[in-house]
Amino acid sequence: MNGLDTNVLVRYLVQDDIEQWKLAEEYIKDVKAKNDTCFINNIVLCELVWVLKTSYKLNRDEIIDVIEKILRVDAFDFENREAAWWSVQQMKKHKADFSDFLIKKINQQAGCAETVTFDAKLLRVEGIRLLST
Repeated sequence: MNGLDTNVLVRYLVQDDIEQWKLAEEYIKDVKAKNDTCFINNIVLCELVWVLKTSYKLNRDEIIDVIEKILRVDAFDFENREAAWWSVQQMKKHKADFSDFLIKKINQQAGCAETVTFDAKLLRVEGIRLLST
């Protein structure tokens, strides 16, 4: 397994720097040709969403589409594919961010009875308790 940093994944997906895109694509193809995978950890996924939103101005639906597509690529392995998949599906139902849902799911998988937050966008998400004054 070979770890990918966010900037390599972004270049591979966005293709805005042709030289770096070719290097990223070649690397991923080489890894796949060796029957190996590229590892994408949870931090990279969260950074990817942030970069796509802030730097590339993708809207929520476009970001959801990108994440769903990469979760289906067999050349990629994930720190927690189940939590990532669940998180992107929750984005379709609620207004909170990918990272908020990922935090909730990972906490649940770790045995947390609930996740507390001040973020009102998570108000109707099961397993979330909103702290208020």
